[in-house]
Amino acid sequence: MREYRIGRVMRELRKMAELTQQELAKDICTQAQISKIENGEEYPSSITLYKLSKRLGVDVNYFFDTVESPRLDYVDAVKSLIRQYIRQRDYEAIDHIIKKEKESPLFQPTLNKQFLTWHEGICTYYLHKQKEKAFNLLYEAIDYTKQSKTFYKEKEIEILNSVAIIYHEEKEYENAEELYRQALKHITALPQIRQEMLKVRILYGLSKTLADMKQYEESITYSSRGIDLCITNESMYLFGELHYQTGENLIKLGRVKQGKEYLEKSVHIFQLQRNEKFTELVKSEINELFV
Repeated sequence: MREYRIGRVMRELRKMAELTQQELAKDICTQAQISKIENGEEYPSSITLYKLSKRLGVDVNYFFDTVESPRLDYVDAVKSLIRQYIRQRDYEAIDHIIKKEKESPLFQPTLNKQFLTWHEGICTYYLHKQKEKAFNLLYEAIDYTKQSKTFYKEKEIEILNSVAIIYHEEKEYENAEELYRQALKHITALPQIRQEMLKVRILYGLSKTLADMKQYEESITYSSRGIDLCITNESMYLFGELHYQTGENLIKLGRVKQGKEYLEKSVHIFQLQRNEKFTELVKSEINELFV
């Protein structure tokens, strides 16, 4: 219902300013769009909302400060939506948002521009399979804030992890391994980590890459570190996947009984997470291997 509340605030401001919908819309959007926004039928882009707020004589955050729900800045809302679509692998939706917001004044500050460029790189690879262009965008995103060749900040490490993932997708495992190890080294050097689960993602990616390189013992080392970190942080994030990866490695090493135990644990975890897809996939694999 946020669309309705923002629209209601806009209507009130417009009437206070004694503007018609057409006058408010002039050189910004159409009168029909203003009507849809005010009626809660359309959510304005950040650049549209920014321009309308200027014409109405308020800061853009006024729309969020005055609604009945807790404040959520537009930029934070957009970022949150993009990360949600990343988890769903809906790259078309992300691409649409980026195109809509790229020229917005709200996304010109360095950190916001970095965020969009990072996700533009991800979309460039998954939607268009343009690997080199994707890498250029991802490294451009890193360079927005990078000040040292030897020290990476947390967001830069997160983007570096995205580069490693693409190398893994391309089956360029040695490059992926090198970048995962770099990312792990950089995140270990940080005095404080805001996102402990970023380290789990790196450990999981490195474990998967080593397994694909048939380095099963070392892969177990990193998946086990990931499991320990999940337990320490009381987090279920990638907990099932790390157990599955460990089980697969153990089976490849001939430690079948132990491997089966890890696969069964992963099934229980996926069930708790209500991840039906992974639950069925692992159950099917157990049946093929052991029935």
